[in-house]
Amino acid sequence: MARERYLHNAGEDTIHANEIKLVTAKDKRKNWWYYHKFHLLIGIIAVALVGNFVYSIATKVDPDYTIALLTSYSMPENGLTQLEECITPYADDRNGDGKVVVRVSNYVFSQDTSDYTQQEASLVRFIADANENQSIIYLHDEDGFEALASSDNLEGFFQYNDGTAMPQGADDFENAMVSWEEVKAFDEFVPQTTEGDLYDSDILQELYGRLRVSLRAAEGSSIEKDEKDLEYYDDCMALFQRLKDGEVLSDGVAAEENSVVEEG
Repeated sequence: MARERYLHNAGEDTIHANEIKLVTAKDKRKNWWYYHKFHLLIGIIAVALVGNFVYSIATKVDPDYTIALLTSYSMPENGLTQLEECITPYADDRNGDGKVVVRVSNYVFSQDTSDYTQQEASLVRFIADANENQSIIYLHDEDGFEALASSDNLEGFFQYNDGTAMPQGADDFENAMVSWEEVKAFDEFVPQTTEGDLYDSDILQELYGRLRVSLRAAEGSSIEKDEKDLEYYDDCMALFQRLKDGEVLSDGVAAEENSVVEEG
């Protein structure tokens, strides 16, 4: 009854005066967009993230060899690239993907502890990569090497130049390295720089000239417990010998195929 009193003389149009009527396709689209725009945007972002992930996996290039560079300074990106290009002609296509890829990974260590964050990050990355046996060949300058050695992270890590492993507690690292000049592959290496680079070519070449080369020991490490890691170790030993002798492979892929034919 009270309700009828309020609605007395109220027509049907008056009762439904506030009803929203979608009379055109445009109104319907606007209404749909109002209620679904956030869902659509979230979906687009999700698809983009998945697409980016798939693309990164599909285009990822696995290096045939990873060379570690221990320095007391950050090597500029173009310096790392040129070093990779210098080593690549001596490397072979280990993973059989049709191309030879060498990656140089730079770890920065210094006696100067002012940049603790950077050194801590380098140490964490160095230990993680070492646990995965990513690098067998190590290039290093004196200051960077000593800073890392002082933290006891290199005990028994390298092998002597005669191929035997350094025992735990040994610190005669001078017997477990060769100088830059002893590696023929580096004889003709002249780094190039452009205007605006951090270092000019003379400074960059001088920095390279300070480097020495050491080899990771397989004996007593996790390397000898894994067949694939041991194969990688052997291949790195062969690569280092080619670098030392200046023996260029004209084509890493062809060289590998030819060796299989000859063995057959």
